[in-house]
Amino acid sequence: MRKLLDIVITHWNEPWEVGMNGIKMLSIQRRVDWSEISVTIIHDGSEAFPDEYFEDCPFVVEQVCIEHGGVSAARNYAIEHCKALWIKFCDFDDTFAGIYSVACIADALCGASKHDVLNLPFIVDVYKGGLVVRKESPVFIHDKVFRVSALRSHHIRFYEDISFSEDFAFMSSIRIHIDQSRIGNVNSNFPIYVYIQRIDSIAHDKGRWYLNRCELFKSHKHVVDEMRANNRIESADEMVARTIAENYVVIRDADERIDTSGLFNLTREYYLQNKDSFNNVDESGIESVLNETNTQNESDITKDEFLQWVEVKLNNE
Repeated sequence: MRKLLDIVITHWNEPWEVGMNGIKMLSIQRRVDWSEISVTIIHDGSEAFPDEYFEDCPFVVEQVCIEHGGVSAARNYAIEHCKALWIKFCDFDDTFAGIYSVACIADALCGASKHDVLNLPFIVDVYKGGLVVRKESPVFIHDKVFRVSALRSHHIRFYEDISFSEDFAFMSSIRIHIDQSRIGNVNSNFPIYVYIQRIDSIAHDKGRWYLNRCELFKSHKHVVDEMRANNRIESADEMVARTIAENYVVIRDADERIDTSGLFNLTREYYLQNKDSFNNVDESGIESVLNETNTQNESDITKDEFLQWVEVKLNNE
């Protein structure tokens, strides 16, 4: 008999102390039937932890060591080999928010016959300080659980050739292939999961910030191509606009010591190749794109500012 849920934790070279608290929080979960729920740690090129680290856990931890291929490859391995009905992806440094988090998820899954994805209310623990509580995010995977059969039947996988914002590309595939009526929410009066933004995370490494943002451009282009391949033309047009808007944020806000001319030239070339798609997006669509872009980047670009940049810089230079 298949288990209800597999909690999959991906790990790559982080010391035990980084994920120790997350395992401890799992160990003190209340009202959980662990015969229904499995915990798997996938070591992406790393060695397994000593078994004694898990001696006090009320569940068995399965540790899988695979050749280093990046977090996307590790998650894809989990999808291919998962023996449960549902899967929950966790980062090694994250944790569940309370002692009833897993029970709340399990209760929701037992009544989720009409859904293939469930959103969880979660906390973003911002490394700069502050706790942001969200009911769901269109780009995060950490605040969701996925029906394994739906991922397999729709051939939804993580893009292994992009190294930044792979979650965004994966969630875009979800929106392309899975009917929105199949996406539901876990009703909870308290947050269930905590996504932690570590100051030493590669996403916040000042030396790699610009390179990461350029990788995001690659992710967006992947998504546009998949949308077009699946005849989601209007969505693809809006994604073209969002891709250009994201690049504008990067170019505008980059450290003055960083040469952004390379990304600008790529953006201009991309815009000229997709000019008709960009022009197909009406004003309300542009506003929607910018609202989402500003939310994700904590930026403040306006429609007039952005469109003037497109008209003057991308059209005329």
